Amino acid sequence: MSTVSSNLSLLRDESLPAGPVLPLPATDPQWTRRGFLQIGLVLVLLLSFLSVGPVAHAEDDVHVVHAGDSLAAIAKAYSVSVNDLAQNNGIANPNIIHVGQRLVIPGSAAATERAAADPGALPGGSGYFTVKRGDTLAQIAKDYGMGLSDVLRLNGLTNANLIWVGQQLRVSARVDAIQPEKQDKPAVASTIYIVQAEDTLEQIALDHKISLQELMVANGLPNSGFVWAGQKLRLMEPSTTEALVRSAPADGTRWIEINLSDQTLTAWQGDVPVLYTAVSTGTYRTPTVTGRYAINTKYSSQRMTGPGYDLPGVPWVMYFYSGYAIHGAYWHNNFGTPMSHGCVNMRPGEAEMLYSWADYGTEVYVHY
Repeated sequence: MSTVSSNLSLLRDESLPAGPVLPLPATDPQWTRRGFLQIGLVLVLLLSFLSVGPVAHAEDDVHVVHAGDSLAAIAKAYSVSVNDLAQNNGIANPNIIHVGQRLVIPGSAAATERAAADPGALPGGSGYFTVKRGDTLAQIAKDYGMGLSDVLRLNGLTNANLIWVGQQLRVSARVDAIQPEKQDKPAVASTIYIVQAEDTLEQIALDHKISLQELMVANGLPNSGFVWAGQKLRLMEPSTTEALVRSAPADGTRWIEINLSDQTLTAWQGDVPVLYTAVSTGTYRTPTVTGRYAINTKYSSQRMTGPGYDLPGVPWVMYFYSGYAIHGAYWHNNFGTPMSHGCVNMRPGEAEMLYSWADYGTEVYVHY
C-alpha cells in the first residue's frame, strides 16, 4: 500500500502546476452561488438581445432590409412612423418588404435630398411601368419594393403569368388606374379561361363561340376529355392577330427569330413583332442548330418518326434546315422548356398562323 501511495503522490506532483490548489466547486457554496449568478447574467443579456428590434443597418440614412426585419420594427429603430416610412418609399402594403430592399429614412439627409430633387417623385418617374421583353410580374414587384399581390391588385390582374410587351402597369397607388380599353393588346391575341369543376370542353367552346377543334388545337389537347378544374385554356382571337399583321408595314421584311436561351419565337414584319410566343426547342442531347436559314419546305400535316417516337398528323410543318422544322405540337403543353429532338415546337394555333404568314424563303435566325 505504501508503494502505491508513493507512486500516486509522484504522479500528482508531476502533473499539477505549481501554485495554490483551487477548491472544487462542489465543496465551495460561495463559488456555486457566484457561478449561478454569472450564468443568470448571461441568460438575461441573451434574452435582452433577442427581444430588441432590428439593428439600424444604415448606409447614408438608407436602411437595407435584413431577414427578420419588419417595417414596424425598422420604423421604431429610426424613431419614425410606419406610415411615413411606407409613403416615403412608395410601399403600398406595409406588411410586405423583402430582403435587400433599400429604404430611405424619412427626415434623413438622403430623404431631404431626394425630396428637394423632386418633391413629387413617383416610382418609375410616372408611377407606371411599361413591360419590356423578358420582364416578369414578380421581378417588377421586387424592383419597386412591392408584393406580387399588390401589383396584381393595383392593376386588376388575376393571372401573374399573363403580361405582355408594351403593357403599362401601376407601380404606385398615387396614380390613376389605366382603363382596359386604353391598354395596348398583347402581341399574340388570346384570352385565358380557367376551367371550373362542372365545365366540359364542348361547353367552353360553345360559350366562347369557337369550335371544339379550334379550342383543342389552340391548347395542344389530344382529346375532348383532356380537361380538369383549374386548367388554363387559351381562347384564340384571330381577328386581333390579323389586325396586328395589318398594322405592320406592308413592305416590311418578314423573318423569324428563335431565341434558344429564353425559348421564344418572334415573327417580325419590318420592325413590328406580329407574333411573340414561347416555344420548345431541342434538349441538350438533341440541340437545335444555330445560324441563319430559310424556309424551304412546307407541309400542312406530316407523320414524323424517329428513335423513340412516332407522331402522326404533326400540323403546320416548315423545314428551314435539313431535318429541322418549325411545327405545331399537340402532344405536350410545356412550351418554354426544351422538349424536342431538335425541331421548334409551337402551340398548334400559333403554328398555323405562322405557316400562313411565312412564305418560302422567309429567313429563320436561330441563336442563344
